[in-house]
Amino acid sequence: MSVPLVILLPGTDGTGVFFDALVAAVSPHAEVRVLAYPQSGPQTYDHLGNLLLPHMPTDHDYILVGESFGGPLAIWLAAHAPRRPVKLVLGATFAASPFGRLGRWVLPLLWIGEHLPLWTWQIDLVLFNGRNRAIAHHIHQTVLPIPRRTLIARARTVLACDQRALIDRLTMPVLCLNAARDRMIPPWLPRHFGGRPHVRVVNLDLPHMIFQSDAQGIVQDPLLPFLKD
Repeated sequence: MSVPLVILLPGTDGTGVFFDALVAAVSPHAEVRVLAYPQSGPQTYDHLGNLLLPHMPTDHDYILVGESFGGPLAIWLAAHAPRRPVKLVLGATFAASPFGRLGRWVLPLLWIGEHLPLWTWQIDLVLFNGRNRAIAHHIHQTVLPIPRRTLIARARTVLACDQRALIDRLTMPVLCLNAARDRMIPPWLPRHFGGRPHVRVVNLDLPHMIFQSDAQGIVQDPLLPFLKD
């Protein structure tokens, strides 16, 4: 079976530039399109979703892939697109905020983050468990020009997120790729995917940035078999 167009939604950076390895691994099997988010203005899933709806194909099948921050956005788009994706892939993400009540307490304090320094070692420690300084440096250099208020706005969106009602409306197969060594969203926190017959959950022995850590391995199994099934 051939694989339809694959559309990738990035994480909190919103740029899509860190999908290079995933694009290279998927491209021999399917056309790949990477979307990006505006780096100013509202950053809620409703607002971003409405901006991206025109980029969802209406005349041919496609598969939607959402990474981290992009996961709930992928759920939103899958539920609202005039032509729904035939499959949905959610990488190192969640259907509702994993941080629950703690997240709601933290929300009023997020403004402090606009004034805190951000270092490469922090990114490496949290996103790669201290094992990929080179990509962490690339991420650091990429996010530095992004207004800090934009990144904080996306963090607010995550902490207030709850797309469980939307994922319950979906009927297409959903593949959830959890990072078993995740320090951004530790494995003991809920992702709110369980108990849905159309949702398959796979735990990968990887840090939060799964597609940047082992794109080739993930594409070979379980991604490509799922896309072709």
